[in-house]
Amino acid sequence: MENKENEIRLKKIPLKILLEALTDIYNRGVDFIDIIGKHGEEQDSIGIAIKEEYFSNNDILDEEEEDREIDFPKDLSDEDLNQLI
Repeated sequence: MENKENEIRLKKIPLKILLEALTDIYNRGVDFIDIIGKHGEEQDSIGIAIKEEYFSNNDILDEEEEDREIDFPKDLSDEDLNQLI
């Protein structure tokens, strides 16, 4: 029997951007992530948080890489980018 009280459903998340971000994070040695969701009027958004202990082999990002911005395709609007924040 399903318990829908605990269900969190985020709708209309852009897969291409999500998969590219997850692939980039995984390739940097991250084994786990925390997902943060926020409901929006037209589209929900998600964020990804990474703790130091989530890295395989105890690798951590340099300070420069921690603040690195991900280059998204140019066909995204400002609203699309704000949804990712």
